[in-house]
Amino acid sequence: MSDPFAAKRREMRDELFAKLFLLGGWTGATDTYKRTMWAAVPDVAVAPACYSLTFRKGLPEPGAANRLVMAGHEAMLAQWFHRPLKASDIALSLQWYGRHSATKAFPAELWDAVLAQQSGLDPVRLPVDVWGFPGGQTFLAGVPCLAFEGMGGLISYLEPAMCRYFAPVIQATKARLMNMATSRDAEFGLRSAPVEVCNLILLLARFVGGAGAAALPQLTSNDTAEFLYPELFRSIGTIGHEMMCAAQSFDKTLAAAEYEMMDRFVTRMGTASLLCDLVDAETVGLENALRVIKNHPETDRVGVRVDSGDIAGQCVLYFQKMKQLGIPPRVIVFEDEVTPEGVRKVYDTFRTQTGTEPTVLFPGAGGYWWKLVHRDTVSAAFKRTATADRPNIKFSNSPGKETLPGYIRVYGRGDTMVVADNSEAIDGEPLFVKLVDHGRVVYAESFQDQAARAERTWDRFTKWEPSPLVADHLRRFRAMRAAEVAEARAHLSSEGTT
Repeated sequence: MSDPFAAKRREMRDELFAKLFLLGGWTGATDTYKRTMWAAVPDVAVAPACYSLTFRKGLPEPGAANRLVMAGHEAMLAQWFHRPLKASDIALSLQWYGRHSATKAFPAELWDAVLAQQSGLDPVRLPVDVWGFPGGQTFLAGVPCLAFEGMGGLISYLEPAMCRYFAPVIQATKARLMNMATSRDAEFGLRSAPVEVCNLILLLARFVGGAGAAALPQLTSNDTAEFLYPELFRSIGTIGHEMMCAAQSFDKTLAAAEYEMMDRFVTRMGTASLLCDLVDAETVGLENALRVIKNHPETDRVGVRVDSGDIAGQCVLYFQKMKQLGIPPRVIVFEDEVTPEGVRKVYDTFRTQTGTEPTVLFPGAGGYWWKLVHRDTVSAAFKRTATADRPNIKFSNSPGKETLPGYIRVYGRGDTMVVADNSEAIDGEPLFVKLVDHGRVVYAESFQDQAARAERTWDRFTKWEPSPLVADHLRRFRAMRAAEVAEARAHLSSEGTT
């Protein structure tokens, strides 16, 4: 039978990634200084070049160990490559930025060269190739994760968009850390995202990082996500505080009002995670939940949910009370800003105090996924590493901020990542794949395959090193810098300016 939802699903998936494309297909989707730089040196702007994207720092969370998980190609590459640009919009950009903008500059020679390469075709594909780690690949902070090749000035335009890879990479890595703490994490927090599009990007990255080798559907409260990707997500819903409050009045007890709503929900739905903390989770809520469970012997799909106060203690309390009443084990969902460390604490407390493995416990970690999700967490850096046949380097007085020169590729050799130039023959497994070919996204792995790669590669690499050629480039550049800085200091000192 044909899928009655297929057409709508295709339309919505396309709309999702179209929303991430340049606003109106407008070439202004970059930093202003891109226009001023490449208008000033048009010959450099059109020269072939390589840029790399590097995350200089790992997540400051236990267990991360400087490791990051690649994710987000589908969303991040859509920002510039989801569809071609219109020649008419490029011409209009020239008119606005050259004559009307407060900063009147436009790299006309650069965009003329782009149009010339298209042989008059309209719309226009960007002559840019992108290489990088495939989705799910675990890599180390400090190792370039993507390389961009083409006209340098054009690649430069991409920087603000491509630095946004920090979000899905952080989220996929967080998912891996949560996966190490529990295989039962659930995402309940659609409202924690700035907009729904961000929540969808988060969920896709979470699937890549945390689904594991089996790549089973992940739980979510985002109904759109389940419709768009039913093979990846499964919806979960139960009682909220708003329903629990609805029966309250001054002519009945709070306990009676709470019980009424619990009972009505279970009677109608047959399943629930009873929200027990409206009045007090350890007294009134406890009694009401146990009463509802006992009064509905027709279903064993009624458990409880605790999300305030002493979470670990409440998990033990509910488990022990149900056991005393002869109620078979029921799922106990616990929330309240759960982190991987928080999950371990609850699990350890449960084991210690009950002598039982915490198989009935189910963590919900809505707020965790957005903590530390900003560029500075991983120090995302998009830098030029080559122009024509010349390696380039960005020096820094801060450790770890010096770029690796050349047309970057990365290989795996044992537990080591080797950062090389594409001209070298490296004894190792090529880890970069082509993501974009002359402006067309060619990477199309399934999310399940990406999730399986995250599982395979998480523990593989513990260190990285430059290849012989990259190491030689670094040595020569560092020697040049040291000599010239020393000479400049001597000049300044002799002139009495230092």
